[in-house]
Amino acid sequence: MLVSKTPLLLTLLLLGAAGCAGPSSTDTGACSSGTYWTGGNEESPEMNPGESCIACHAQEGEGPTYSAAGTVMGDFGDVDDCNGVEGVTVRITDADGNVHEATSNGAGNFFFSDDIAMPYTAEVESDAGVTAMSTAPTTGDCASCHTAEGASGAPGRVVTPG
Repeated sequence: MLVSKTPLLLTLLLLGAAGCAGPSSTDTGACSSGTYWTGGNEESPEMNPGESCIACHAQEGEGPTYSAAGTVMGDFGDVDDCNGVEGVTVRITDADGNVHEATSNGAGNFFFSDDIAMPYTAEVESDAGVTAMSTAPTTGDCASCHTAEGASGAPGRVVTPG
């Protein structure tokens, strides 16, 4: 769950709006970018934004192994295969104090292949600011909670600060 460092979003947290800070819509079934991944399972770092990279790669036995991966979207409710936001820094500080950074690609996907000691803290940074998670995840499979509907307390997708 992400908590913005701005007073408005802190107020929302106090009102029980746990989760990512950023755009407030939770209209699942929409795509804020208006563009979609259309390559099916064609191997690409930009494939299937919003879906679980880690689970799919494990199930299919193909593709790189990631310690953490996900997609930065433009809205909490963006659907699978909706292209996300490019150029956002995702920063993880692991349990050993090591800082890992990745930048979201053209589809919004980000991934880490290096070892990340669990649990970790995470934040996203864009020109609009920095938003940090309020909990310390014990899995690197960001899409397992950050779905269009939200799971395990997440209100929806990983989104840009705003």
